[in-house]
Amino acid sequence: MKKLEYSKENLRLLAFIISKATSGSQFTKLLKDSGWTPECTASEEWQLAKKSKEEYLFDEFVKIGEQGRFDILDYVTEKTIKKDAIYFKISEKEYKFPRQPFANLKKKLHIVKAPRRTTNIPMFNERKFHKSVVFSAKKLFGDGHYSQSIFEACKSLNKRVQKLSGLEKDGKSLMGKVFNLSNPKIKLNKLRNLSDKDEQEGFMHIFMGVMQGIRNPKGHELINLRDKHKALEYLSVLSLLFRRLDNTCK
Repeated sequence: MKKLEYSKENLRLLAFIISKATSGSQFTKLLKDSGWTPECTASEEWQLAKKSKEEYLFDEFVKIGEQGRFDILDYVTEKTIKKDAIYFKISEKEYKFPRQPFANLKKKLHIVKAPRRTTNIPMFNERKFHKSVVFSAKKLFGDGHYSQSIFEACKSLNKRVQKLSGLEKDGKSLMGKVFNLSNPKIKLNKLRNLSDKDEQEGFMHIFMGVMQGIRNPKGHELINLRDKHKALEYLSVLSLLFRRLDNTCK
């Protein structure tokens, strides 16, 4: 299957094309068939969200990418390129594929733009980061925007914890609430013995520390981090935390 680089620019293009080529109920079916269930399950989710079809789709695609679910984006892209009749009302005048944007999308398949700093991407790839870190940080790191790459990965981690826990808190307070031993919303292990509890509490402090000591300085100040190796170390910590979230206990 042909691949698309899932940058936010390309996701915006994909969202624009789908919004023009089909109805809300049909692209909702496309999302659900791909394996993604929107938070709102009514028949016209995008209208209830009070967004345009394009904005709604773009936001959903970004959420999917932040969770590293490129398999879902691959499915959506494939069905769009094929103009699959199940999802696209190509026979109706109201819904048409915009010619030039659609041609641009097809040209982008298999194309990965060379980063400005060619040594950065190989260094990044060697780390085998979690897919959510790849989605959030790879292009920014490749272009030399080290601080922003870290900040975006932190934002994705925060959103992932919010989604798993069902809480709307943010940052350090969110992590303290979610991983505390008295009533954890997310369990990193079975909490059967002292060692398990020590691990849970220890990682609670790591999650809290990342939000307070890494995310907040990167988000509230203009920090020009020039050391790419230091940036990779920060991203490695974030990748580890994403992997721990992939293996939580019920």
